[in-house]
Amino acid sequence: MNREGTTQWPIRIRGDRVLIREPADPDREAMIRLLTDPVTREYLGGAIDYASRQALELSPLGLSWGRWVVCRGDDDAMLGSISLDYDRGELELSYALLPEHTGQGFAAEACHALLSWAQGELEDDLVIAVTQTRNKRSLNLLRKLGFTVRRGLEEFGTQQLLLERSLRDPLPSREDVALAMRSAPPRRL
Repeated sequence: MNREGTTQWPIRIRGDRVLIREPADPDREAMIRLLTDPVTREYLGGAIDYASRQALELSPLGLSWGRWVVCRGDDDAMLGSISLDYDRGELELSYALLPEHTGQGFAAEACHALLSWAQGELEDDLVIAVTQTRNKRSLNLLRKLGFTVRRGLEEFGTQQLLLERSLRDPLPSREDVALAMRSAPPRRL
């Protein structure tokens, strides 16, 4: 086990319906769409700027530890992205799905699989996540995964919650998380 990442990369993590893997060139179009889609970016600080988009169009993908794409396990089609990195100085979980893949349990399954992997492979005691207070669906998922609110903050001109969970505490079962998410409120308020 290691703190602040593993020496192994790339890492692939398989769930029942999802595969978490390193980004590759065939994902580029979907990745750009994920970063520029106004529905997807509504709770994530808005779409990336033109210069960032150009950089993504030209740069190689898959070079950064802790940043993966979430794909359907049966056909490898990209559904979204997920990361587990140290941008804020603490291990942080972040995820986003393309709009046509939300509300189907893919985020819950991917987050559960990645947290389960982190529990077995990383030495970190805590993992954090940040979400807008308006993003009820994400807040519900994080709570079902065992996250609790540490504090509120403001980012991107709106109220956010910084949540945390111990990586030493057992995760709820995938089935319990999936069942709870089926009864979650719709994404749009």
